[in-house]
Amino acid sequence: MRLLSKVSFIVVHCADTKSSMHVTVSDLRNWHTLPKPKGNGWSDIGYHYFIKFDGTTHNCRDNKYQGAHCKAVNSKSLAICLEGGYGGIDNFTEIQKHSLACLIAELKEKHNKNAEVVGHSHFDDKKCPSFNVVEWHEDFISE
Repeated sequence: MRLLSKVSFIVVHCADTKSSMHVTVSDLRNWHTLPKPKGNGWSDIGYHYFIKFDGTTHNCRDNKYQGAHCKAVNSKSLAICLEGGYGGIDNFTEIQKHSLACLIAELKEKHNKNAEVVGHSHFDDKKCPSFNVVEWHEDFISE
């Protein structure tokens, strides 16, 4: 794994799961590491953090290593994945988004106060993470 350079972006993703599904970090890791067609065949989970519907935050990939989540910015970003977002629907919970905001603030304080907070869709033509992260983050910090 390659070391992460300066953090310029914090990229928010979704697991593309239904509200009725309960995904674990092990599930995510399997989806990323199992050989194709069951997984992506990567060396590790692509995200640095995973936030469940109940707001619990789980460490996934060590922050010193670049992620495998968005080719355009893997080398200069940290990745947070939210449980949910199936079919492009914002089915995230308030506590989950609160945990997301707290984690973002912590990461910006630790790595780069000027890091841009964006969704995966900011770089790729995808619905991920199923809501406009830039608008949400600006609204959240202005409250």
